Amino acid sequence: MHPTTRRPIKRARRALLLLTVTTIIATLAASSAAAVSVRRAWKAQLGGNGANGTAVLTGYWTGNGALNLKLVGLQPSTTYPVIAYHGSCTKPTLITRLPGAVTDANGSVTKISAVSTRIMNSIWSYGRTRAFSIKIGTGALARCGVFNHAVATRITIPGLKIDLPVIRQRTSYPPCGVAMYIQELSQPREAGVSLIYAHARKGMFLPLLERSRINNGASLIGATVRVWTSNNLVSTYRITRVRRHVISLAGVFDIGPEQLWIQTSEGPRGTVAKLIVVAKRVGYAAASQEAAHPEAYPTVCR
Repeated sequence: MHPTTRRPIKRARRALLLLTVTTIIATLAASSAAAVSVRRAWKAQLGGNGANGTAVLTGYWTGNGALNLKLVGLQPSTTYPVIAYHGSCTKPTLITRLPGAVTDANGSVTKISAVSTRIMNSIWSYGRTRAFSIKIGTGALARCGVFNHAVATRITIPGLKIDLPVIRQRTSYPPCGVAMYIQELSQPREAGVSLIYAHARKGMFLPLLERSRINNGASLIGATVRVWTSNNLVSTYRITRVRRHVISLAGVFDIGPEQLWIQTSEGPRGTVAKLIVVAKRVGYAAASQEAAHPEAYPTVCR
């Protein structure tokens, strides 16, 4: 993680840059609801290229949710069962049942249904880290679509000349050349904490570590951070706090207001203490496909 890193022992090789992800996951069930705000919105297109409309499943910080269906081209005056599932549309594995849909005389549905906390808990337990889908109807009448949500794709801190693609970590030890997000936590513009992390190495988050060592990072306060997301938006943040020597993320799931945490290491591979820089979003804007989807070339750290 640090420029002076030596060859790790086997146990350290398996260690993650982040602070005990297993602890984060374990605390998820114990988190409390603190504010009425959107925690996540999953969107799906039904039928080929959205020919039958859209479904938006919104989860709120309070635990409950809502299902917004805008459908066309279905059988008129028909009641359709609705499920969340994984697997294939023809052989779905049920995650949970969602509020049903009743078409009008034209075969359309425009409806927002409340979704209970119990149902949303089933959604979160599966959909926080894995892909899932929605199915409306059965047999030949069924229409399916994959739920997607926006994720971080790029981070820049112009004042420190930091510009990195952001990916979901897929290996046991974080790669070099990219930043990563914690999929168990929030994403930019969602309630709660979004956490993006990278090694304290040249070309990565080393400038953050170097600045944090001078007057406890006072020069970082107010610095601009920009994060692009997969839905072609860029969010602008201002750094509000520098936290050094952090050894626990306990309580991170209880933080309701939207925040961005940027994390890196404070020492060689295996060092527990981390640097976390906290930032508050001050705006967002549309971004180009090119800017929001940089090529990522993760490499094995040497």
